[in-house]
Amino acid sequence: MKEVSADLATHLNTEKTFLSCDLFELVLANGNTYRYTDAPDCDVVLDNLIYRHDSLMIRRQQISIQSKVTVDSLEVVIYTDGEHAADKIESMPVMRVAHSGVLDGARMSLKRAFFRKTGDLPAASVIGTIGLFSGDVEIKSSSGIQLELTVKSKTQGLNMEFPIRKYYPQGAYTTTSGRIVSNGQTDSTCLIAPFVPRKEVLL
Repeated sequence: MKEVSADLATHLNTEKTFLSCDLFELVLANGNTYRYTDAPDCDVVLDNLIYRHDSLMIRRQQISIQSKVTVDSLEVVIYTDGEHAADKIESMPVMRVAHSGVLDGARMSLKRAFFRKTGDLPAASVIGTIGLFSGDVEIKSSSGIQLELTVKSKTQGLNMEFPIRKYYPQGAYTTTSGRIVSNGQTDSTCLIAPFVPRKEVLL
């Protein structure tokens, strides 16, 4: 269940139309953070943090959320001409960033911000936000002026198949007073080998 403030909950339950935009936060592996919004005409300030509207043209697809153990994902597309000074991450053009490994280990989060309809967006005040998605960034494709990213949720390890048909022999251990204690030595004969079940009885 998404958590929202009381003001935002009241707004969502009473209004029939909404003024809103997406807020993207990209955190690189080195800790540097970049914030963007798809608001068309102005930056968005939230908690004294500025989400730039004139930097990257960034769009997202609908979020795919599954009820079973699979990887929830978010598709994000970044458009850039490669020459604009603001279209840079870590002082490099976006396409060079994609091919140089800067996005390896990066994370992206998505929020939806809602505004009071007191005028145009620059004059509107933020009522609150809803956290929609957060996950690890993977590059799907990059060509021309378009960079496609797939953001996979934190639970991406849950859909990995457990390795079966593997035999894990016992390592070098000693038993003391009925307790199993590692003896600290290295067993060079210990290995992991494929195990193919047969009709014979295995002991």
